Amino acid sequence: MNARSVFRVGIAALALATAGQAVAGPITFTGNVAADFNPATNPSVVVIPHSNVPIHIAQPTWMTNSGLVSGWNIKDIRLDYNQATDTMYVGVNTFGIAGNVDGNGTPGSPDPRLVAAGGSDPANFGGDKGMAVGFAPLIGTFNPASPPAPVIVAGVPGDKTEAGTGLDGFSVAKWSPAGGTGSPNYDLITSFGKQIPAGMGNLAFDPSAQHPGFEFTITNFSKLVGYNPLNGLVVSAQDGSVQSVVTGKDYVFSTPIEAQQVPEPATLLVWAGLGGALVWNLRRTRRVRTQTPGA
Repeated sequence: MNARSVFRVGIAALALATAGQAVAGPITFTGNVAADFNPATNPSVVVIPHSNVPIHIAQPTWMTNSGLVSGWNIKDIRLDYNQATDTMYVGVNTFGIAGNVDGNGTPGSPDPRLVAAGGSDPANFGGDKGMAVGFAPLIGTFNPASPPAPVIVAGVPGDKTEAGTGLDGFSVAKWSPAGGTGSPNYDLITSFGKQIPAGMGNLAFDPSAQHPGFEFTITNFSKLVGYNPLNGLVVSAQDGSVQSVVTGKDYVFSTPIEAQQVPEPATLLVWAGLGGALVWNLRRTRRVRTQTPGA
C-alpha cells in the first residue's frame, strides 16, 4: 500500500468512526415528523410505512368534497433508539395535524358541519381523542395472525380515566387491554394500564398548525420492554376518537422490526485506532523518505 492509499484509508476509517458516533445523537423535535426523523440524514431512523393515500379512513362526503383530510390518517410511524441513553424517540407522521378530527387546521374549533353531525374536535387531545403506540419484543418468528401482545403502550389515552401526567394526558403505561381481553392490533387507545414513571419522557407538543406531528420520547426503554430493542421489536399503533361518531379510527397493525446492526462503541474505538495508526504510519513514511538520499 503506497502512502497516498494509506492516507485515504486512514481518513475513511476516521470518517466511519465519526459517522457512527453521530448516529447516536438525540433527535430535536420541531413537530415536523418527516424532517425530524429523516433516514437520509440519520441512518438509525426506522420508518414503518402505513399509507400514501391521505384519505384512507372513513370520513363524511362533505369533508372530502371540501378538500378536508382528517388528522387521524396515519402516513407512517418513525422511530430512533438511542442506546447510549436508552431512549426511544417516536414520531407518528399523519396527514395534516395529528388528531384534528375534521382536518380544518384548527383543533378545538370544529367545523359547524362536524358539530351538526354529532361530532366534536376538543383542543389538547381532550374528550375521547387518543393516539397510542404499542411495543413488544420480537422473539422468534413473527406470525401476523398471532402477534405478540404489547408490553408497554405510549401516547394519549382516549379513555381519559387512563390519562397520564404528561402533556395532554400523555402516558407510558403497561398494556392493559380494554375489558381484560383484546387483540394487540385493536383498542390501544383504551388499553393504558398503570403509568410507568420510569418511562415518562415527554410529548413534545400539543399538535397544532405550527407543530403538526405527534412526537414523544420513552426513557429507560430497554428496561421497560425487558429486552434489547436492537434485537428486534414489534410495533403497533391506533388513533381516533373512541366513539368515532363522524370519522373512523386508524390502525397500524403489529409490524416487526428486525434486528439492527449498529456500530458498538468498541468497534468505533478500533476504527478510530486504525485510522490513527495509518495516519501515523503515513507521516513516518514521509519522514524516512525525506531523510533518505535519493528518495
